[in-house]
Amino acid sequence: MDEDSFVRVVTEIRQTAREAEAIGANLASHDGPTALLAQIDAAFGGRFSGRLDVLVNNAGSGAFGALTDATDEDFDMQFNLNVRAVFQLSREAARRMTKAGWGRIINIGSCLGEAVPMPGMALYCGTKFAIRGLTKGWSRDLGATGVTVNAVQPGPIDTELNPADSPMADAQRKLTSLGRYGKPNEIACAVAFLASPQSAFINGECLTVDGGWNA
Repeated sequence: MDEDSFVRVVTEIRQTAREAEAIGANLASHDGPTALLAQIDAAFGGRFSGRLDVLVNNAGSGAFGALTDATDEDFDMQFNLNVRAVFQLSREAARRMTKAGWGRIINIGSCLGEAVPMPGMALYCGTKFAIRGLTKGWSRDLGATGVTVNAVQPGPIDTELNPADSPMADAQRKLTSLGRYGKPNEIACAVAFLASPQSAFINGECLTVDGGWNA
């Protein structure tokens, strides 16, 4: 999302008489996650005493290519953002949530966290396999505290990073049994459910929303 999109979303939320802020940080940097949380606390003036109910780890990047062509920079770029930032944010969120005795951590993985369907995807898939493992492990660590940890694993979704009219779109459609791209709202609905009280008995689950990609 660009800055205009963030402003539009914040405006729409405020029009419903709710509070919202758009805050940015470089989550691929080592101190980015900590800086983000500090900015959130500052933006709301400490009114919630550091309380954090729901964390959705949605930031990510992808780079593809053969192992022999991959660089250390390629590795760092993907694992720093796709894995390390998730670890850092989840750790800090868990410290706050366990004090309150309730919380939801929701990681956005990928249907490529279960299988590698073609060459050149090892680094990206490696990060998503890691998210799957961390989700299940953290659900064991935190379940007794009232904090659940789950993941949503999207298939091809029509976004700026993977638009439905890209050169690779037709190949991706053919790998789904529904024969189409997913819509962002279809992922958002899955996240909203896992964030709700109705999901209280779901923990350590990796909910795949991929149009049948991994069927």
